[in-house]
Amino acid sequence: MRLSFALAGAALFALAHPASAVTLSEVSFSPEFQQELDEEYGPREGEVLRALVSEAVAAELERRGAAPGAASSISIDLVIIDADPNRPTMQQLAEQPGLDAFRSVSIGGAELRAVLRGAGGEVLNEITHRRYNHSLQDLVGPPTTWTEARRAIRQFAVKVADAYVAQTAR
Repeated sequence: MRLSFALAGAALFALAHPASAVTLSEVSFSPEFQQELDEEYGPREGEVLRALVSEAVAAELERRGAAPGAASSISIDLVIIDADPNRPTMQQLAEQPGLDAFRSVSIGGAELRAVLRGAGGEVLNEITHRRYNHSLQDLVGPPTTWTEARRAIRQFAVKVADAYVAQTAR
């Protein structure tokens, strides 16, 4: 019964808010974080984070009626400023044999930025989001490599979608 109400609600939302197009840029990294990826975390982790950000932002925009990937008058540039893993990355484990993949846990999180641009390239809005654990007691359950970064990315995606909706409502 709940599922049918949810589907009906989604259908009504789609009818009331026809899909608008938005172009998402490829996720880039700040120069400092790119250096961290190259020297400490490994390039594989950059691709993992890039996919997490792209998928989260696209999914949140789609929930709001936007069609990511289509040609549009608004584009969104996405940047990972920084990210810290909760567990050692594969490259860290290979380079530092003293680390334990299961018992080595640290504070994690991420800092991200998005820039909404108009058709002429003008900046319409800038969104930043930063979320890191304050202590290991903030962790809920056993973390994976990017648990807290994922949480930060999901929160960031909501902020980006909110800004997009606000911009298109003008």
